[in-house]
Amino acid sequence: MRKIYFLIILFIFQLKIFGQQDADGEFNRATSHWFSAWTLVYKDIYKINTLQPVQFVFFDEKYIYSTSSISVGNGESINGPTLLNLKLSWKRALHHDTLTLPDRTKVPVGILSFASEIPDSNHQSFFVMPLPGFWKKAGIQSKELGLDNLITGVFIHEFSHSQQMESFGTKITQYEKKNNFGTEFSDDIVQNIFSKNSEYTDLYNYEVNSFYNSISDGKLNKKEVLKGLNFMERRQKNYFKNQYRSLSEIDDLFLTMEGLGQYSMYLWLIDPKGGKIDKNIAIEGVRRNKKWWSQDEGFALFLILERLRKPGTWAKTMFGTKTATVTELIHSNLR
Repeated sequence: MRKIYFLIILFIFQLKIFGQQDADGEFNRATSHWFSAWTLVYKDIYKINTLQPVQFVFFDEKYIYSTSSISVGNGESINGPTLLNLKLSWKRALHHDTLTLPDRTKVPVGILSFASEIPDSNHQSFFVMPLPGFWKKAGIQSKELGLDNLITGVFIHEFSHSQQMESFGTKITQYEKKNNFGTEFSDDIVQNIFSKNSEYTDLYNYEVNSFYNSISDGKLNKKEVLKGLNFMERRQKNYFKNQYRSLSEIDDLFLTMEGLGQYSMYLWLIDPKGGKIDKNIAIEGVRRNKKWWSQDEGFALFLILERLRKPGTWAKTMFGTKTATVTELIHSNLR
């Protein structure tokens, strides 16, 4: 009888272990894949080997998986991936439909993916993103890329911002504190202010079309690049004045940050060890119907820059403590 009890207890224990492994399976598969994708772009293409510290918050419909003691302090320790020089200790806990983020704010679970600075942490950041099953249930799709490639690209884009807190992030915060434009301060601020101004949007469209036309045949048409830069100069000079005078610098910063995120996504999508997608299809998928101005134009600017200089020669200026903008780099390499 005691032997039977022992076997029953062992069977229950094995079920619990199997259940935990099954519950953690998507977390381990997805995060390992995303981390490998980032390493391919960051280390193999950008030639950068080390990361600034990041605290991660991933979640599905039931659990939060995190390296933050604030987000999952009383959780159960689990196995999870590491990323380059980051040695990560993971815990899992029930989230009850609310996430406590490393900056101590509380948000409802939903489709949200972003990096943000942790206050009073010497520019350390945290990163938040749902696991693939959450995206699928929400009905998110991409005709060109497919859902798995899309969300891998989203990870790459948003995670790139976690490595810009000490440079671009610091400057953006300074501009945000000094200005009030009557709308939310975000990478969409220019679009939010001017999207209903038909003369502005016409000039913006001429500008963006010139940039994409400059790379349409696989080579670089410098005349089209210069045309686009001239349109940009006119747009910023004509509209970014008086109460909007700081928007020229803000526009350049957001074009660089958002463009780099989209470009990094694109690099993984077209890589034979990444998404293995045709370049033209990848460009169409990354542009996402041209919906978001800073992402769409910024992406074009980086496609131009890569034709002037290989990414490994300028990527370090996009991370760490440096803040060279993509337009500055294009101007300096067109000469």
